[in-house]
Amino acid sequence: MRLYVLISGKIAARSVNETARLVIDGGADAIQLREKTISDDELISLAGEIRDITAKRGTLLIINDRVRVAGEVNADGVHLGQHDMSITEAREIIGNEKIIGVSTHNITQARQAQEDGADYIAIGPVYPTTTKDYEPSIGLEVIQELSREINIPFLAIGAITLENLDEVLKAGASRVAVCSAIIGSDDIALTTRRFKEKLDKTKCLK
Repeated sequence: MRLYVLISGKIAARSVNETARLVIDGGADAIQLREKTISDDELISLAGEIRDITAKRGTLLIINDRVRVAGEVNADGVHLGQHDMSITEAREIIGNEKIIGVSTHNITQARQAQEDGADYIAIGPVYPTTTKDYEPSIGLEVIQELSREINIPFLAIGAITLENLDEVLKAGASRVAVCSAIIGSDDIALTTRRFKEKLDKTKCLK
């Protein structure tokens, strides 16, 4: 899981379904469906459609926040924020075979998520971002610290673009989560492919 794309209908230049198809065509390894404002029933319907797409193509589907929805549509996993339910609670709902990721914003939270049994963590925002403007940017130093201390896979996230990707990789990340730079682009598939090509040239450290 090198390239992880977050899809939100509020940000995507095209429909969620079409965006999912395009990022998969471009080589995304995983999709996170991040819809904060729609009901569970609406999300189950949408996620079910996306699940059909990802299952046929062998791409991972992760649901943001809503653990029961992830279980209902048989998603590959769920992504939890710092204020969502615990990993233990999520495991009780979706089982031990599913992936659980956790958003972290500093090394202390990253250590805790690893100790609690997260399968991967996202660390960020690396750069200032309007997607999560309530979290201050952490810079590249935290990535360097994580690459030394954390043993589970971690994704760098937060305003990562094709222009700054190289410096993120040089800081020690080998996996990234991207939202606006891909799903808001004029050519979603091509932009996804360019991200993937850069990542594929970099050794995967963890």
